[in-house]
Amino acid sequence: MLPRCVTLTEIEEKLWADPFTKDIIQQLQQNPNAVPHHSLIGQSLMYKGKIFVPADSTLRNSILQEAHGTLMAGHGGFLKTYKRVTAQFYWPNMKRDVREFVQNCLTCQQHKYEALSPAGLLQPLPIPNQIWEDISLDFIVGLPPSNRFDTIFVVVDRLSKYAHFLPLAHPFTAKSVAALFCKEIVRLHGYPRSIVSDRDVIFLSNFWKELFRLGHTTLKMSTSYHPQTDGQTEVVNRCLEAYLRCFSHEQPNKWSSFLPWAEYSYNTGFHTSSRTTPFNVVYGRDPPPLHPYVIGDTKNAELETQLITRDDMLQILRDNLKKAQDRMKAQADLKRRELHLSREILFSPHPAVSPEKLSQETF
Repeated sequence: MLPRCVTLTEIEEKLWADPFTKDIIQQLQQNPNAVPHHSLIGQSLMYKGKIFVPADSTLRNSILQEAHGTLMAGHGGFLKTYKRVTAQFYWPNMKRDVREFVQNCLTCQQHKYEALSPAGLLQPLPIPNQIWEDISLDFIVGLPPSNRFDTIFVVVDRLSKYAHFLPLAHPFTAKSVAALFCKEIVRLHGYPRSIVSDRDVIFLSNFWKELFRLGHTTLKMSTSYHPQTDGQTEVVNRCLEAYLRCFSHEQPNKWSSFLPWAEYSYNTGFHTSSRTTPFNVVYGRDPPPLHPYVIGDTKNAELETQLITRDDMLQILRDNLKKAQDRMKAQADLKRRELHLSREILFSPHPAVSPEKLSQETF
C-alpha cells in the first residue's frame, strides 16, 4: 500500500458509504445525544473528540502508513505507531489493525532484527532528579562516509530520554569531541552532574578527565564486556541504526541527511517508561504537526527545494518497497505452482472427495 495524504473531505465522503457510520450520523442528526461519545462537527463524525474513520481499507492503510513509514514516524514499533494514530483518529478494532500493519511492514522485516533476552538480571542505575543532569554518551562507528562524516556521537538524557545525534568525521580527538559537546549539549542544557559512557579511549584521555574535574562532573564507566551498564544509550543506538537502515539502505552515503529527521522521530516517539514523548518532557508540549508540502506554496526557491526533497525521500521509500515486493513475489513464485480449483468440486453437495480424486479432477 503506497502512502498518500488523506484529506478530511475524503473521510467525510466515505462516512456515507459505510453503513455503520451512516446509521450513526442519521441518529445524531435527529438527536445529538442519541449515540454516546459520538458527535457531529460540520460534516465530520467524532468519537471522544477524535475523527472517526469509516471502514475503508484505503483510508485506514494510508493513515497507518503516515503514522509508521514516514520520516517523522521512523518505522516505530506497535506502541509508537498506535499512539501516533490515536492522537487524531479512531475506528473500531484500531489496535488490532495497527499491530497487523506493523508486523507486516516489509521494510521493518528487512532491516530490523529480533533481540534475544540478555543473560543475567538488570542492575538499574539511580533515577536522576532533573532533566539533563545525568546523561549517557556513546559513539556509532564504522558507518559509510556521508558528507565526510563516518561516526555518530549519541548523547541521551537519562531522565527525559531526550537524545541528540551529532555527526563526526575521523580522525577526531578528545579535544574536538569536548568542543562539540560544549557547543551542542552544554550550550542548550548546561553542564551535567554525571556522565555514563563505555571505556572508549576518548573518555579515558587526560583531557576529558581534567574537563570533568573542572566541571565537577562524575564520569561513570561501564564494566568491560558488559555494555548493559550503558543500556540507555545502547537502546537508542539500536533505534537510530534501524531508522537509518530503513531509509538509506539503497543510498548508504546519504545517511547524514536523515540524521536530523531521525533525532526528531526518536524524540517525538512515545516511550513506555515515561508514558509520554521525550519532547513533551523537555518542552511541556507536543511539537506542531508537519504537513506534506504542495508545490508553489512558497516563493523561496531554496526552501521549496528542501521541502520537495523531504517528500521525495518518501517517494524513494515507496519505490524501494515496490521493488522489494516484486523481487519477493518473483522468488517465491519460482517455487510455487498456480492452482485453479473447479467450481463443481468446491461446491459439491456430495460427501468429501479424497485428496487423490481432488488432484485428478481439479487441475
